[in-house]
Amino acid sequence: MTEAARGTAELTQAFEILAERDIDLSPQIYERFFQLRPDAEGLMQQADANMRGRMLDQTFELLMDPELLGPESYFRWEVTNHVSAYSVSPDMYGPYFQAMGEALAPALGDAWTLQIASAWQVRVADLLQDLGRASA
Repeated sequence: MTEAARGTAELTQAFEILAERDIDLSPQIYERFFQLRPDAEGLMQQADANMRGRMLDQTFELLMDPELLGPESYFRWEVTNHVSAYSVSPDMYGPYFQAMGEALAPALGDAWTLQIASAWQVRVADLLQDLGRASA
């Protein structure tokens, strides 16, 4: 198993635990994201709770699938779409992932292992690095 596959397996396990516990992190994640990036709140005024939940679900999928990176990837398409259609700034993704991580760890409690924390850091770093290449 490759390191990327191992890491996404760890993240998949984390998200499965959240699902089993029926934990909705959307309110905490977006509250923290808007604290980190107040300008993002204005961009998302039209996004209701259901839309924000779908966006978060798509992000979870992205985090669990290493195939979604690269020049012709879904992630690059999604970033381009967000920048052109919604005026999202590429530098908003770092705080978004930060807000997610800050909500995930306490929600998982003891299930937030060193392996999951490491997989989270590596995957987010990979995504932000890919974003940097796409924005260059």
